[in-house]
Amino acid sequence: MKKCWLSLLLMAVVIFVSACSNDNQNVHQDDKYGKGGKIKIIEYGDFKCPYCKKVEEHIMPKLKKEYIDTKKVDYQFVNMAFLGKDSIIGSRAGHAVRQFAPKQYLKFQKLMFKQQPNSEKKWITEQLVDQQINQLEISNDKKEKIKASYKTKDSKSWKSAEQDQKQYKENHIETAPTVFVAGKKVEDPYKYKNYKKILEES
Repeated sequence: MKKCWLSLLLMAVVIFVSACSNDNQNVHQDDKYGKGGKIKIIEYGDFKCPYCKKVEEHIMPKLKKEYIDTKKVDYQFVNMAFLGKDSIIGSRAGHAVRQFAPKQYLKFQKLMFKQQPNSEKKWITEQLVDQQINQLEISNDKKEKIKASYKTKDSKSWKSAEQDQKQYKENHIETAPTVFVAGKKVEDPYKYKNYKKILEES
């Protein structure tokens, strides 16, 4: 009888995990295109994630040159901010950059990943973030607005960061990076050919 209950419990766990996996696969099936009919690329990640840094260093330059800069795709980074309490600081700052200087966001993202150390210690501080903001090609007025926004409780950037966390949880995203292109999950996000295949078919 005990073995029977264990078998039933195991089956229930398998069904549950399978259901979550299927939900994960299809969460963006109706979210393929952005403004102007551009193909959507949605990346779930964290500035503290070393695997996301691999995507940033090896995939993003190619995507940017071939698809983002040529305005063929609409790229979105959903910051999960789940790798320590300092992760949320980076997320808020990213949203503040998007709000006041959207054309500089990808540069800010690149700068943040570049600062990532080879350890899991706390490293995202307001001082470090301010240093990256100072490197953006924008006016001092905009830099100050960005800094004020990400440091102010209940600001638009704080709420957007909270929305990112809500989104990854509701969509059952459990690993970073997880990438969707034209509504399809990229099975191996470290190989550029996998992105290109979906983009060419869309």
